Amino acid sequence: MANEMIKVAGKDVQLRPFEGMARWAGTRIVEIFDTSGKTRMGCGIHEIFKSETTEPDRTVDDILYILEGEVEIRFGDRSETFRSGDFAYLSAGITVTYVVPERVKLMYVVYPANWKSA
Repeated sequence: MANEMIKVAGKDVQLRPFEGMARWAGTRIVEIFDTSGKTRMGCGIHEIFKSETTEPDRTVDDILYILEGEVEIRFGDRSETFRSGDFAYLSAGITVTYVVPERVKLMYVVYPANWKSA
C-alpha cells in the first residue's frame, strides 16, 4: 500500500440496511473505509435497534465509539453498559453479546480491514 491520505465527505456517509450477515438483519450500516483493501483498517457507522446479538469468535480487533443511545456488551462473566461518548475495545478471538435496549448508533474501527473474510 502506498502512503496516502483519503478524505470521505460527510455528505457521502449514508446508512443503509446491513445485508449479508443474518445476525445483523434489521440494522443499518455504512462502511467508510471498507474491505476493498485500500486501507489496513476499516471504519464505519452501525445503527442497531432493540435486540440481543451474539458475535462469536471475532476475527478482528475493534474499537467502538458510541455516538447515540446505549448498548450493553457482555463478554464471559463481564458486562458493561456503554452510552453516548463512551469507547469500547474488543479484541479478536472473543465472543461478545450486544444487548441494545432501544437503539444505539456507533462508530467502529477494525483491524484488519478485511473483517468480512478474516
